[in-house]
Amino acid sequence: MIRRTIRLLWRGAVIGFLTYALFFARLGDRTPFQHLVRVISTDEAQELGHEVGVATKKLSKHIGEQVYDVTQPPEVDAGASRVPEKVADQLQGVTGHAYRREHRIEAARDEESR
Repeated sequence: MIRRTIRLLWRGAVIGFLTYALFFARLGDRTPFQHLVRVISTDEAQELGHEVGVATKKLSKHIGEQVYDVTQPPEVDAGASRVPEKVADQLQGVTGHAYRREHRIEAARDEESR
């Protein structure tokens, strides 16, 4: 409990110091925040922001297309959904609905416990 309080106070002090340094400390004629605003408002920074936005849209569109392609069902069935009758007959007692299988397992356990 005390550790948590000390950590919280320390974080608050660090955030307070950084806030003071960003908004109130002077670097020449301006604060760091004012310098940052002036740099961001230049034409080069605006152009860079636009280019980053365009690249982000292209990337998200490309990723979206890849996700769409991967989630689509296959166009041609490779035959995995068809099981030959001979194999299906052999698996008749092994596979089946999970509920029926559970009843068979419970019946076998009851029979063993007798």
